[in-house]
Amino acid sequence: MLVQTFSALGIALSLAGGAADGSHEHEPPRVIEPTQSELAQFRIAPELDYYGASGSSPALRLSGVGMFAASAADLLTTEQGLARGFDEGNPAAANRGLRIATHVAGPMVVYYATEKLERAGKPKTALLLRVSLMVAYSYAAIHNARLMSAP
Repeated sequence: MLVQTFSALGIALSLAGGAADGSHEHEPPRVIEPTQSELAQFRIAPELDYYGASGSSPALRLSGVGMFAASAADLLTTEQGLARGFDEGNPAAANRGLRIATHVAGPMVVYYATEKLERAGKPKTALLLRVSLMVAYSYAAIHNARLMSAP
């Protein structure tokens, strides 16, 4: 018990800066400086801002999903309308293979382009393009659904 007490007292004195012999000399703090090779290897990590680690805003990510969903809804309602005997209003989309390809490739091209725009520091332009495509496909899907529900 006595050994533990003196050990604790010795640790406390050394942490407090005093020595057991009563001297209270303080050494100046040591300055540690990086070497030239350490400085050459130093890189500043990209900051995590509002957008987080992914680098894109929640709205941009959501609009990316939204434009694919709207494209799928337009394709689905178009196919249903054609199966019920309606005619395709867009002559370029009269061919089924071309129609499917444009509903897949269109959002993919816009997605790729908007990712590049966002990385180039133009997130508002990227968001505007994605939302525009989403609105266009959504309008077409709603139009198709309304035509099919009409008497």
